[in-house]
Amino acid sequence: MEIIKEITINKPVTEAWDVLGNQFTEAHKWARGLDHSVGSGKPKFKGASCNNRTCEVPGFGTIEEEIKKFDAQNHVLAYEVVKGFPGFITSAINTWSLHQVGHQTKVRMHMKMQTNGFKGAIMGPLMKMKLNKTVEGVLQDFKIFVETGRVSQQKEKELAKLLKEVA
Repeated sequence: MEIIKEITINKPVTEAWDVLGNQFTEAHKWARGLDHSVGSGKPKFKGASCNNRTCEVPGFGTIEEEIKKFDAQNHVLAYEVVKGFPGFITSAINTWSLHQVGHQTKVRMHMKMQTNGFKGAIMGPLMKMKLNKTVEGVLQDFKIFVETGRVSQQKEKELAKLLKEVA
């Protein structure tokens, strides 16, 4: 299954890359659906701060991602979920690419997932519907954060809920 989404950000590509690539380990600060994220492992790519990212996803658990491509010059980031997805998902790779268009940045997210077995055949389409909505939301969160330096209303609600749970 594949999901491809695009959005235009009213900021230069360098500012978008700063959030996406240079702050890879801090996605929880702006992306809905992440309570926490942290980097680990010696970087395998020039410019990367780590090789892996662990994310806490409320209602789902912990996932671990491994960087597959980190190209600061061409503004491309790809990572694969290597732990934490259900067994019927055999592969999940997400590739972000940023392109300068005038004074704006065109963001393209391309998610590829492979499923197997009976469960994969049944759950795959349902998962794709849910992920479509999630990806659109994350792209909106990214746009708002890059353009304003503030989190989206949805992320703000999540953060408020998280603070109540901790208190």
